[in-house]
Amino acid sequence: MAKDNIQYVSIDAIKPYEKNPRVNENSVPKVAESIKQFGFLQPIVVDAGGVILAGHTRYEASKLLGLSEVPVLYAKDLSKAQAKAYRLADNKVAESSQWDNYFLLDELNDLRDFNVDMAEFGFDVTDFDKRRASWKHTEKRCGLKKKIKTGSQGEFFVTTFFETGKEGKPIAEIKEDENNVPLFADNLCDYLFRSLGPNLKTGSWCIVTTPRRRHKEGFHFATEICRQAAESLGLNFYEETFTARTRNRILPEFELVKHPVELNVILYDDIITTGVTLRETRRLLVDKGYTTLLVVGIRN
Repeated sequence: MAKDNIQYVSIDAIKPYEKNPRVNENSVPKVAESIKQFGFLQPIVVDAGGVILAGHTRYEASKLLGLSEVPVLYAKDLSKAQAKAYRLADNKVAESSQWDNYFLLDELNDLRDFNVDMAEFGFDVTDFDKRRASWKHTEKRCGLKKKIKTGSQGEFFVTTFFETGKEGKPIAEIKEDENNVPLFADNLCDYLFRSLGPNLKTGSWCIVTTPRRRHKEGFHFATEICRQAAESLGLNFYEETFTARTRNRILPEFELVKHPVELNVILYDDIITTGVTLRETRRLLVDKGYTTLLVVGIRN
């Protein structure tokens, strides 16, 4: 479906599918509030005859808001069978998604700092601390059993030492405990020494870590790991090489504020989930001509 198929049309020019199996009445007010606050960012998808394939809730929300025109994407190339299948698939695939409660809670907490009320969209924004404690049994865990892996993460490779699983301590608990720092620092040192050998020397390589997101002061797990590893290896560690312009985990914005003297940079993070943070910080380094080696403590 090409973008040039999107156009604003009269809301009367499209119509819902009469046998739409999705019951969406409860979602209409929330979607209407989203359109009102953020604009109509996702078009309604219709077939060549103007019958809705995807976007029934957006259609009803538009009527609730009294909109006379709506953005529509015409999927004119779909066969009748494809259109029917797409209508079902579009609703079904969303059911496979789940929230990562800890990331969700952090995002909601961040938005609260900016006075954005996500309760208007159906999110429970009460009792943050109590809910965090209640989720501890469902949080990702790690048994800290060493399992070195090097694998592709999109356009780059990254090496990890541990993996999440059903056993062990919750990730948040591991990262809050200063006593875990030596284990991660020792693994980092051993890997770098074995990988780079005599090339690992002051003046050739340095260590940096990904930026702090929320806690600007106090104990920071990745920072302390890098500090200990750099001291043991005789390397320079550049603290707070990056700053986070936003705290959004999906579309983060970072800035390179310190430029290491060394041209070879070991970029470290304590945990990798989507790889977005590593990708963006690596890009900033590569754009400035640095060679980067990416290492992570835990693969989520």
